[in-house]
Amino acid sequence: MADPKEWVTAKEAAVLISRHVSQIYRWIDAGRLASRTNASGVTMVLSKAVLRIEPSVRRGRPRGVPSGKIGR
Repeated sequence: MADPKEWVTAKEAAVLISRHVSQIYRWIDAGRLASRTNASGVTMVLSKAVLRIEPSVRRGRPRGVPSGKIGR
């Protein structure tokens, strides 16, 4: 298997870890994931950082939050 690219787009990062691209942007906004913007204005992230952060984040609804419509 070929080595992954060092810098990938936010969309590529989302595909890489089977998450929605909005999750990548939330991690960037929270300061958990470093990013840069290329000359075309596309947000890029380190692929190693994405692979490192993904296992540390739990999926699903937080404990104690009932199922159904949240925030309504």
